[in-house]
Amino acid sequence: MQHTRRMSLSKYESTRGTTHVARIARALLGPCIDVLREVLAKEISPPDLERKVKTYIHQNKKPSISEQQKRLVYGKNYSVFDITLLYFLLRNICSIPQHKNNWGKNPELTDKSVSANIERVRILRNEWYGHTTDFSLSDSDFEQRWNHISQIVKELEGYLGTATKYHDTLIKLKSCCMDPDSTQYYIDKLLAVEGLQTDVTNLKEGFEELQTDVTNLKENVEEMKKANEKSSSQELDKNISIDEIKEAIGNLKPENPTARMEF
Repeated sequence: MQHTRRMSLSKYESTRGTTHVARIARALLGPCIDVLREVLAKEISPPDLERKVKTYIHQNKKPSISEQQKRLVYGKNYSVFDITLLYFLLRNICSIPQHKNNWGKNPELTDKSVSANIERVRILRNEWYGHTTDFSLSDSDFEQRWNHISQIVKELEGYLGTATKYHDTLIKLKSCCMDPDSTQYYIDKLLAVEGLQTDVTNLKEGFEELQTDVTNLKENVEEMKKANEKSSSQELDKNISIDEIKEAIGNLKPENPTARMEF
């Protein structure tokens, strides 16, 4: 699917609409991710992250992140964390209170909490990375989405209490030169992440199927054990019955066989 879309997209020249999409991509791949990294750094220092993640995994007794993500976490380099990993850590490892509608759900429009804005970045990522099929935006749609992203970044920087460097970067990105090659590059990055998202989805489905197979196997083993125990019990009962019969026959025999022949 990824290859087909890239081939079809390459047939068309860059337009104002595709440039709008490329700018959205740059905003998500740059300032949005970077501000989440700083939120994580404020909540958990790199030296403490590995210990906290290992504790979480141990307590939950289930796969929560992939082996590759574990290596990134244990490497303690926040600059290589993507939105998926950042969201997992901010939601599950940090002590950030969840928004009114709870983690994993769309927050209310008026909710300006940290978790609500983290949630909005996740939703944007899903809309533009994993599920987008339209690689062109009208001017009005672009303005609406860009203002939404700008507000999210601005509020998260307000929480950090630092300079507005990411919001300032967005202002520059909105009007900076985007030649056709640059436009193609950032849209291709959207497509690349979409392909990765599909791979992750397939992996999750495969894991769920494996879990089902393991559960069925456990049930079959339990049934076999029960059947074996029942068979062993019946065999034991049979042996006990034979032993009892032999003992009863033995009791019928006189203690001194020759005594019966004396008159």
